[in-house]
Order: sequence, then C-alpha cells, then structure tokens
Amino acid sequence: MDKNFKINSISSTKCRTDRWITIEIIIPVYNEEEVLPILFKTLESVFSHENLKKNKIKKIQYLLIDDGSKDSSVKIILEHIKKGQPATLYRFTRNFGHQNAVSAGLEHATGDVVAVIDADLQDPPEVIFQMIEEWRKGFDVIYGIRKKRKENFLKVFAYWFFYRLLSFLSEIEIPLDSGDFSLIDKKVVQAMCDLPEKIRYPRVIRSWVGFKQTGIQYERFSRKAGKTKYPFKKLYKLATDGVASASVKPLRISQLFSVFFLVCLVILTCIIIFKFSYYLQNPNELALWFLFGYALISLCGFVQALLIYILSGYVGRSYLEIKGRPPYLIMEVINKKTVSNCAENEK
Repeated sequence: MDKNFKINSISSTKCRTDRWITIEIIIPVYNEEEVLPILFKTLESVFSHENLKKNKIKKIQYLLIDDGSKDSSVKIILEHIKKGQPATLYRFTRNFGHQNAVSAGLEHATGDVVAVIDADLQDPPEVIFQMIEEWRKGFDVIYGIRKKRKENFLKVFAYWFFYRLLSFLSEIEIPLDSGDFSLIDKKVVQAMCDLPEKIRYPRVIRSWVGFKQTGIQYERFSRKAGKTKYPFKKLYKLATDGVASASVKPLRISQLFSVFFLVCLVILTCIIIFKFSYYLQNPNELALWFLFGYALISLCGFVQALLIYILSGYVGRSYLEIKGRPPYLIMEVINKKTVSNCAENEK
C-alpha cells in the first residue's frame, strides 16, 4: 500500500443485499475459564445453521485471542475446537492487554465483515445480526451503543464520565457510550491495520478512519460468569491511552493554562508595584493582596504539576512508539487442522 493509504472501491448497497458473506468474530480471552463453556454454548445457539442461512452467511469463524491466560482457558478452547467449533486460537507469549488482543484479531481477520465482542457475554451476540442488516444498507462500521449497563454505580459513572471526557478532548467525533463491540467491513479493517502506530486504541482508530458509520443501541448485561479483568489500574491505562490516541487537545489546553496564569501574575505584580505607596499606608489591604498572590502562586504550582503530568503521558507514548516494538507476540496458532495433525502424530 502506498503512502496515501488507498482503499478498495466500495461495493454497492444492492450488491450487499444479495450477497452471501463470510464473517469472523474476534474474541479476546484472558483468564475466562468460568465463562468460556457458556460462551461457546451461546455462540452455537445464536449462530446456528438456520440463523446463518437466514442472514446469508456462508461461513463463520471465531478468532479467539488468548492474552496470556494463566488458567485453563486455552485447554477449554482446544476442547471445543476438537469438537468442531469453527474457531482459531492465537496465543500471546504473555499478557499484552485487551486492546492489543483486539488489534491482533483485526490484523489476522480475512472475512467480508469482522465483529468484535468480549468473552464475558456482556454484549449480546445476537445483536451482530442487527449490525449485519445495517451493513447491508450500506454502512461500513456499525458500533454498539450501551443504553443501559448492569454494573455497580461507581463503575457506571466512571464509564459515563470517561466517554464524555474523551468526546470533549477528541479532535474527531467519537460516539458516546460505544466500546469495542462492533461490526466492521473488510476495507475498514484494512485501513485500520495499515496505520503505522504501535500503541493502538481500536475504538478511536475506528472513528478516525471514517467511512460510513452508524450505531445500534443495546442493553449491556452483567457478566455471565467469573470476575471482571479490568481493575482500576487497567481502566486508568485504558482511559489515558484513549485520550492520548484521540487528540493533542490536552497539550493545547496546557498552553492556554500557562498563558492565563502568566497574565494573572503580571497583572497582580503591576497592581502591587504601582500602588505600593498607597498600600504602605493601608497595611491590611496590602496583606490581603499578598495573600491573594500567594493563593494564585500556589494554584499555579498545582497547574504546573498537572501540565507536567499531561506532558509526561504524551512523552511516554512517543518513547514507546519510537522503540518500534510490536504491540504483541504470538507464540502459537491453533485451529481444527493443526489439532487434527497433532492427533494423527500422537497415533
């Protein structure tokens, strides 16, 4: 691909309506042994032969990205592959993070359309059929919009605040309350994967590449089993990566803060200097101005620390990008064919 990142021509809506398609569903997995049996049972029920035929899907494939699981997740996935599940397992060498797992799935996807869904079943798989209907109408990206979340109040509020902060700071339009759950056309996946950056935030990149996008509202359920794999530490990293990926507006706001406080300090200094003789005769008013000046300087110190914090976030990301290390490493790829070959070798 050349430097202009040319994209293949867009197929017509009429062609999509009549077309039988292949779909691949990306499912990041990290220590999900408790929910995986439920996941495969649900997928088998939702994407039954009858439902695939009804939606003109000629082939479906699950791309499971194991993000360095330390429990029996891999073993459970292998068992279901042996039973005939249309799945391919990509195993990371260690835990590289959820966003890198999604990126790996996108880079290895070859289907006409690609869906992204979490293994915990908080996002209902049946919504993917609604997304396919929108794709057939001509949309290239269909993302899920969470109209309701069944989680604790603090976490719901944190997500609510984050998405609005991200939207405010972003220089592109990022839909509110939309996560990784989505259906993406093949050419959009290609455009996303062709971008050179190493630290990827797929939902921001998905918005940045453009194309024709729309959202579908759905109710987000609680986990079917197991515990959340996103403690505060990981949520914080996810949030900061998202803001840094979306824009440099925080840096521009930092510049405005610096100029604002410089002007305030200059004005305060001039007032004290030009009226110093008057203040000598009115010491109480002079002390009040010095107290105000002290408060302003203290606030300025806090803002300086905040600006250094913001700057360090961008510098850190730049440092990691410059090193050029891959966002993940795959140590093993397992599908039905490789499992069959291993079984024959054992015989």
